[in-house]
Amino acid sequence: MNRLLHYLQTIDLKDTKSYLTRSTIEKGGVLLILLCALSVFLGRIPIKQAISLDNGKMTYHGTVVASKMSGKGTLTFENGDKYEGQFKNGIFNGKGTFTSAAGWSYEGEFKNGIAEGQGKLTTESKVVYEGTFKQGIYQNAN
Repeated sequence: MNRLLHYLQTIDLKDTKSYLTRSTIEKGGVLLILLCALSVFLGRIPIKQAISLDNGKMTYHGTVVASKMSGKGTLTFENGDKYEGQFKNGIFNGKGTFTSAAGWSYEGEFKNGIAEGQGKLTTESKVVYEGTFKQGIYQNAN
């Protein structure tokens, strides 16, 4: 540390003009652009990770892309509810299973966090609704 301080004290600021040439500034700019581009691409690489959300009220184990739940994973809520399946940009999206601590479950397709498409809802009393769901609501074929 002392060597660094001594070196910094001996630098003559009049010599800095020789370092600030057009060529040096251009090389520095290109290097900065490359570093920024590299950080964008590296931030998009999927990794397996465990995340604690909402001060520990939710925990996620699965694939993370750009600090968001994306890909296959499991989200467990503080009250015991659990979702296992596909995520996209931090939201249930794709095929998955939501199991409620109260005893009901939904297995099927999700879109933007809502049951959407083909699925199967099993209530607490074991009544089964199977078919098409729109905006989270079962669509009766009759």
